[in-house]
Amino acid sequence: MAQVTTVPAAPPLVSRPSWLSDFKLGGYGSTRFEANDLNKFSDTFTFRRFVLTGDATIAERLRSVVEIEFERLTELEVERRQPVEGGVRGFSQSIEGSDKSEVSLEQAWMQFALADWLRFRAGMMLVPLGRFNINHDDNRWDLPRRSLVDRGVPVLPVKSAWSEVGMGFQGDIPTQRFGKFSYQVYVMNGVTLDSTLETVARSSGELETEVEIQPRRGTANLDFKRDKAGAFRLAWSPTLETEIATSVYYGRYTPDFLPSEALWGVGVDGKATFGPFEVEGEYIVTEYNGITRVARGFANAVLERQLEAGTAPLNTVVDFELAGLASTKQGYWLDLRYRFFPDFLRNSIFGWKFDNPQLIVTTRMEQVWLDGLVQQADFTGGELTKLTQENRFVDRATLGLAYRPVPLVVFQLAFERTWTNKNKSLAAVTNFLPAERTADTANAFLFGVAFGF
Repeated sequence: MAQVTTVPAAPPLVSRPSWLSDFKLGGYGSTRFEANDLNKFSDTFTFRRFVLTGDATIAERLRSVVEIEFERLTELEVERRQPVEGGVRGFSQSIEGSDKSEVSLEQAWMQFALADWLRFRAGMMLVPLGRFNINHDDNRWDLPRRSLVDRGVPVLPVKSAWSEVGMGFQGDIPTQRFGKFSYQVYVMNGVTLDSTLETVARSSGELETEVEIQPRRGTANLDFKRDKAGAFRLAWSPTLETEIATSVYYGRYTPDFLPSEALWGVGVDGKATFGPFEVEGEYIVTEYNGITRVARGFANAVLERQLEAGTAPLNTVVDFELAGLASTKQGYWLDLRYRFFPDFLRNSIFGWKFDNPQLIVTTRMEQVWLDGLVQQADFTGGELTKLTQENRFVDRATLGLAYRPVPLVVFQLAFERTWTNKNKSLAAVTNFLPAERTADTANAFLFGVAFGF
């Protein structure tokens, strides 16, 4: 009698392990107390941000990552009504939220690993210009404020965390003699100038238009410009504790109704560890071409739209605020760290039940130079009548002490001193100091807590 061998049938799809078994939920959050000596500044607690991250292994070579940020957000409420007045029904909508709050999709991409040295990515990705933007999580850093270059001024075209929609490749190339090389190269919509307009009709027949223009990250919908942007970063790690990298960004920053002008940026960064000592730094330079032509183009575009609408009076005045635009921006930050933990603290509340707690002394020096910073642009009848630019600098020195009971949690104590050109306001060159017109120096005490999970 022949023996029959049965092969078990494949389990139905519904009985196979869910992809959720390969899904990791993480994130980080940070809070800070700040006191400084500016007259317009009140001592304050700041809920800096809370970020949720999801990392899913869809299949052996397929991966997806998403990151959503809630910055200074405590509430967001939308109310829609249909009020009735005089027998006529209308529609109204109100939005309530906390001051300077933001909900942002920082990352949302899919990765297809063709090889270890060639991984395709598509979606919303962090732009690899410099090292901070791609390593910006607050709990990774030992100081409770982000750098001037990446956030406070900033030299980056868009303040960190800066992400764009695009596609590209990244990979790691290990060698036996020269360590490891890593790269990222992406094509994306890229930074574009965005504007808000407010038009007021004066009794004299003069039409005054106030325009605020500043660079923002590109749209996730239809791009406002034909040309795309590109970014490239190449990093070399001769050892596990050392990395040296260079990065480039290039792309058009003007929408199609303006003259085509390019924005480019170059970065050099690195990190090295020598026993308990650590050195980390970054230098970035960005240049906006054709700022004068861009300002003229905006004035002409506003005037043409008013003429098309039939609303142009005999005299049209356009007031521009070119926020954050300068011909050239450049700057650096340099961190020097010393990690230690005394033996007499091992059994104290700072060391009890922790495997490897650390104290970290950090000094940071930062400098930013803004050449050709636009102060004022006036137009009449579509013609440029005045363009005022100046050269400014911002320096900051910080001394900090951090305590890490575990690698993902940090308590940060710091004193910082920030200064700029004599008798010039810090408020004109930073986005975090509400200084008076001649307040050129600010001293601040900071205490922060950041955690990751």
